[in-house]
Amino acid sequence: MEELFTKEVLLWRSVRTLSCCILLQMLGPVALCSVFYTVSQGILNPEVIASNVIYTWLPPMRLMPPVLCFLILTHVFNKSYTVSAWVPITRWEAWKRGLSLSIMWKSLLLVLSSIILTNFYTTLANPDLSSIFTPCLPEDVLCRKRKAFIFYMGMLNGFRYGYYYFMDNGNLLTLSPAYPSRLQQLKSKLTVPNICVAYDRHGPSIISFLILGIALNMFNGSSWSDGIVILDFPLMVTMVLATFLLAITLKLFTDMFEIFIAEPIEIPLTTLEESNPETNADSWRLSHALSSGGLLQLIAFWDLKSIAACEPRNFERRSQVFSISQPGGHPRNWLGIMKPSLNLIRKFTERLRRHNCPEEFPKEPPKPTGVIGTSTDVNKNAVVVKPPSITFKERISKILDSLKKYPIFGYFLAELPDATNRSIFAEALPVIWAVQALGDLIAASFTEDKYGVTQRNIPDILMAFVQLQKVVDSLSRGTISKRAGTSDNLPAEFKLRRALRSSLRSSLYNVTTTFGGTILNMPLSSECQSKLQSYLDFKEG
Repeated sequence: MEELFTKEVLLWRSVRTLSCCILLQMLGPVALCSVFYTVSQGILNPEVIASNVIYTWLPPMRLMPPVLCFLILTHVFNKSYTVSAWVPITRWEAWKRGLSLSIMWKSLLLVLSSIILTNFYTTLANPDLSSIFTPCLPEDVLCRKRKAFIFYMGMLNGFRYGYYYFMDNGNLLTLSPAYPSRLQQLKSKLTVPNICVAYDRHGPSIISFLILGIALNMFNGSSWSDGIVILDFPLMVTMVLATFLLAITLKLFTDMFEIFIAEPIEIPLTTLEESNPETNADSWRLSHALSSGGLLQLIAFWDLKSIAACEPRNFERRSQVFSISQPGGHPRNWLGIMKPSLNLIRKFTERLRRHNCPEEFPKEPPKPTGVIGTSTDVNKNAVVVKPPSITFKERISKILDSLKKYPIFGYFLAELPDATNRSIFAEALPVIWAVQALGDLIAASFTEDKYGVTQRNIPDILMAFVQLQKVVDSLSRGTISKRAGTSDNLPAEFKLRRALRSSLRSSLYNVTTTFGGTILNMPLSSECQSKLQSYLDFKEG
């Protein structure tokens, strides 16, 4: 099903992203460069300015550089996007990710795109500056310095964007809501504060211009007068405009990619093969999408959350959840969405418990090492039993554990105090939506479930909710802390943990207030009953 989703959905969404970015490129940066060049020549006639803008659009080959860059960016984004934030467990893991061949190759593609776009905007805003891809005369030292200046500024912007994209979770996709429209989402992302943040993150500063100009002058062995010529006012203004447009273009493409790729869709609950749904495990169905992974699973849980919401437009789809198959009378729709949702919640709870409460799990017996034992066979003959051989991975882990004792190696190899919990809560978004969806469906079943398809599974769901809330509440406040040197905003993992606690409490309150005291008559554990009693007494806050 994931292959079907990639071919049928993501491919066309990438094409639409590419088309919209090319159109916005013509209406935005390309037109702005044409207006800048016309006004810099002292021409303020609106008709001449408009005609020059239209003339800039006419040659199809003029837009080949941005089209090529957008194709490269689309390829990199499709191969690198993620739906959960990346959290390094150790400092060495962060270094290993940054120095991996795949990340370095993709970063090189981003740098190449930035260099091409910087050269494109520079030559478009000031045609007197030749392209970096055209050779200079041997005696024209100033031409070579200007091209080197443009080249290194584009490379600097590309490296900064590559670091943000791969090392600072710039490739994280957040699911866009179905409402408002795409245009309204784009307008909300392209506000003045967001543009300033984008330029500060991707664009160079004035100090970068000065340092680069001085470095080029020093390495070329020219006089100081030649170095000052590079930093002439027209070149500086043109480069500031080009780098500004580059930062805006990268932000625009990132936002458009997120808006189109992560757009929610409605996945059908039933198919034509409803009578025997297990015959095709890859059919386009919500139960199969919930059991998948990555972006498809995230979209599926968003769709399930929308179905469970008490909105009139979702009543028809929600009624399918409480229906039974004909013939047979099996609650296939309910079980198809309940089982993957409940399994996801239980696995998330177990991950948290294994890391924070390891004493609750039985310890594995130690493996025999270096001891040769003897046993007897059926005929009472002595048989030598050799110990199991140690694998290469186990030897490497033992060596690394021994190196952690030294301060230098321990700095890189020691696990960060809150890294594991941060990595777990970074994947909590589908769990949050699963909790909200199951809670809303249980509450809606009180009046809409005519066949009682949910009654058998309500105790299991409530006990899973209570167990997850117990584990989350048992974590200390310092389990996920804000690290020094980070931005003023709270980490995404901290927000997801807080959202998970809120969704658990709101779902349990929704169920207890709907069913009232009758909820305690269900076959629940004593711990779950006492917790639900506190919700009935409104003591949970």
